[in-house]
Amino acid sequence: MKPVQMSAFRRTPKASERLARQLATSIVEGEIEEGARLPHESEMLAQLQVSRATLREALRLLEVWGLVVIRTGPGGGPTVRRPSSGEFAEHLALMLQFQDLTLQDVSDARLALEPMMARLAAERITPKQIAELRDSIEIMKQSYDNSAEFWVQNQRFHSELAEAGDSRVIKMIVDSLKFIADGASSGVHYEHGELAEVIRAHTKIVDLLEAGDVEGAAKSMHHHLDAGRRFIAKNQPYALRSRIHWPD
Repeated sequence: MKPVQMSAFRRTPKASERLARQLATSIVEGEIEEGARLPHESEMLAQLQVSRATLREALRLLEVWGLVVIRTGPGGGPTVRRPSSGEFAEHLALMLQFQDLTLQDVSDARLALEPMMARLAAERITPKQIAELRDSIEIMKQSYDNSAEFWVQNQRFHSELAEAGDSRVIKMIVDSLKFIADGASSGVHYEHGELAEVIRAHTKIVDLLEAGDVEGAAKSMHHHLDAGRRFIAKNQPYALRSRIHWPD
């Protein structure tokens, strides 16, 4: 039997998709600046030599990708913007949902990625970033009775640490995974002792980062995340098996 060429299954991009990618490249490479309004439709049609339907569909794709905002009315039209990490998290959540993945899968990814970020941070962190991490810990200490603030600072800690790792690709993924699911979203109630343990773990990690202990920081981060996952599994056994859903 003659082998089937995989290229036979590749769909040829529509004209609107090719145009959207062309315009997206101009935006990403800075040829069209953020906040700039794209030319009037008639001008773009004359310049690009495409049909009105192709242009409008391409602009709708750019809007879905988060690269333009289309406003109606006088003075409206497509305005260039840059998508945020939160939008990336929403798209990632959608893809994970279609793959029928669970919070356990997200937890596995965090266990793999965040110790790596801690290892990088131990090599690259600045005194200012150390101070930011310690500030988040101090606020957590004052927030035992304010659950919302406690978990905001918890997210801040992990995000600041990812920033200190200075790997933008990994940071974007880590931030997105935290946005999809973290300790606060599991539905588990944390007593004072468990919250204090989170603070102790954060403090130990920062001490190791400040000392430049690469392996120690990575191991402590892994232990911290694994302990959190085991606590959720014990107290909310169905939480980790629940499917990924779009963030509210």
